Amino acid sequence: MRGGEQARSLGARAWHGGQVLIEVLLMLPIFMMMAFTIMEIGHLGFRTILLHHAAYEVARFGSLSAIAAAVPGCPAPALQGAKMQQVGKKILKDATVGATLDRTLTDPQEGCANYDVVVTMTQRVDHIFPMAGLILSNTSDRKARTLAAQVRMPVERPLFK
Repeated sequence: MRGGEQARSLGARAWHGGQVLIEVLLMLPIFMMMAFTIMEIGHLGFRTILLHHAAYEVARFGSLSAIAAAVPGCPAPALQGAKMQQVGKKILKDATVGATLDRTLTDPQEGCANYDVVVTMTQRVDHIFPMAGLILSNTSDRKARTLAAQVRMPVERPLFK
């Protein structure tokens, strides 16, 4: 009798071992997708920080190099768009840079409008982890995500001619 109980016990263990294998095989893709998605979110967060910093530097350059004159009539400052493009390409080679002037509040003492440089940078970032594109991608090929950053910086008008 004891030998029969032992045989049933070994058969039950073998069956449970197969059940565990099947459960692992069913859950492994889901677990891997979750792990890769978390790592990809970290990667995209890092690239977003880089893009925002690059946009900040381009906006800073644009606000400092904008040609603003302290003359009657208060003409709008002129942006140096080509130089701003060059600065943006030096920081991030594959990003696109767009810059505009935005009129803001009027200075009550001078009676002139103030302007902000608005820099918008976009960059396509390829996914580096498999399966993360199923959830995080915003492109049609599901292989990348397009990130965008926008920064405003005031243009300082000179006080004197």
